[in-house]
Amino acid sequence: MEKSVIKKVFFLGLMIALTGWLSHSKAEASDSKRIERLEKRLEIMEERERSRYRKGEKEILTYYKNGFKMRTRDNQFKFQVGGRIMHDWGFFNESDTFESTIGQQENGARFRRVRFFMAGILYNLMKFKFDIDVDGGSNGVTFKDMYIGITHIPILGNFQVGHFKRPASLDSVTSSKYLTFIERSLTNTFFKTRNTGFAFFNHALDQRLTWSVFVNKETSERPPDFRIDGDWNVTSRVTGLPYITEDGKSWVHLGASWSYEKATDNQVTFRGARDTEITSTFLTTGAIAARKFNIVGLEGAVNWNQFGLQGEYVITDVQRDENTNGQLDAFYIQGSWYLTGENRRYSKRKGVIARFKPNQNFSWNKKWSQGRGTGALQLAVRYAELDLNDQSAGIAGGEQKSLTLGLNWELNPVSRVMYNYVHADFTSGIETDNGILDSNIIRFQIDW
Repeated sequence: MEKSVIKKVFFLGLMIALTGWLSHSKAEASDSKRIERLEKRLEIMEERERSRYRKGEKEILTYYKNGFKMRTRDNQFKFQVGGRIMHDWGFFNESDTFESTIGQQENGARFRRVRFFMAGILYNLMKFKFDIDVDGGSNGVTFKDMYIGITHIPILGNFQVGHFKRPASLDSVTSSKYLTFIERSLTNTFFKTRNTGFAFFNHALDQRLTWSVFVNKETSERPPDFRIDGDWNVTSRVTGLPYITEDGKSWVHLGASWSYEKATDNQVTFRGARDTEITSTFLTTGAIAARKFNIVGLEGAVNWNQFGLQGEYVITDVQRDENTNGQLDAFYIQGSWYLTGENRRYSKRKGVIARFKPNQNFSWNKKWSQGRGTGALQLAVRYAELDLNDQSAGIAGGEQKSLTLGLNWELNPVSRVMYNYVHADFTSGIETDNGILDSNIIRFQIDW
């Protein structure tokens, strides 16, 4: 009886094992066929993908990140196209003294900048930028940044040739798109922002140190032809970032620049920077007989969360002859406060102020009472002085003292509305009162 039970159990177990083996074999066969079908489909898809591009062609990925950009998957080729529109309105009120000595200022509007550009990197080595301004001003269409460059040079870093910004002054090298005020400060009087030449630049110490050297000859401003005149000039800038938090909300910037220039045709003219280009230039030294001049600039900026401070001092030493030197100077100090909690952003790689970025983009569909969808609000104040007088050297260009109050409404990272109130006090070259001009300036700005 026991043997019969044992046999039944044995045969039952054997049947179960055979059934499991057969079903497993069938499953393996089914999985094998499924894998074969998937492999065949993959081959078809790969062949179809290869047929989309001819030999040497690469797929381009298009995307938007603070601008319209394109790149290949291997990052060997990168492109960006875009532009900016800045439309200004100005309303002025002058004192009787200003009106009688300088003249009445007419309210007006102008397109401060209307620019289009394309930039890119080719074979992860060659870079270029094509940037023109078609604002319709007296110069018509003008070149801005128009250059060819080589990257990844050992030790030197980058080489650039063409027409582009000279490396001097934090206020000057920061893009107009990211300035705290509508116009740059009075220190910009001494910096010819762009010229045609050659530059080397690089960064070190985890981008905490940047340096740049620009070499050029004086050129005319009639693109595309630039007539070269005079001797070689040199401009250089060094910046340091002794402190920055991991989130980038707090940082300390220090910098210095030096420019050595020979006076073209033994003459140089300094024209005072303007609080708005709706007005004409009020201060000028006129043509000064000179051999050469040196410009030294010191710059500093501190940001602590939503609070920021920035200042610069510039002194220009003009050698008129072997025995006569004249000194002209300017400075500004400014502070800013984001009411909505944002912070001024810093570009370590370039040593400049970077694009603003509201915590909440403006939207009609958000609850503004709860601080949502309002965009960013920034208050700012700047005090600046410019002295174009040096009686001992026979230079009489006048003086200006300006107090600027600003309010910026940043709707999103690419658009904002700006308001500046400027109270400017002018003195003539012989140190007599030239009166006061109050300016109310509004800017509507967008870039893409």
